[in-house]
Amino acid sequence: MIETGSFRTASPGAALVIALCGGIAGCSDDGGPRLEAVAPAAAPRNAMVEITGRRLCGLHGDCARAAGEVQLGLDPPTVRAIVLSYSDTRAEISIPPVAAVGKTVVVAIVDERSSNALAFEVLP
Repeated sequence: MIETGSFRTASPGAALVIALCGGIAGCSDDGGPRLEAVAPAAAPRNAMVEITGRRLCGLHGDCARAAGEVQLGLDPPTVRAIVLSYSDTRAEISIPPVAAVGKTVVVAIVDERSSNALAFEVLP
């Protein structure tokens, strides 16, 4: 399995350019969001899931101005999670009813900067 450190999107729905950082020299922190944990790591559709991390409201922690989302998956078709609550260090999401069952990843995208990807599984 390849771990992705960060990737950027030019705009919502744009093709992803992925920068792999897992142990590659020269990778640096771009100031984007960073995910630390997702709990539970597996849940069915419509379940509530908590994500913890840092800079979920952008580099300056301004949740009122940050443009962000949480998505499931890296490769199209990705699915936007339903955000129930959101702060600079924690987000509660609901797994959308249209999410594909199986292994995927959770990624936060804030101000066109994407987080690392955390493993997640959508249960039947």
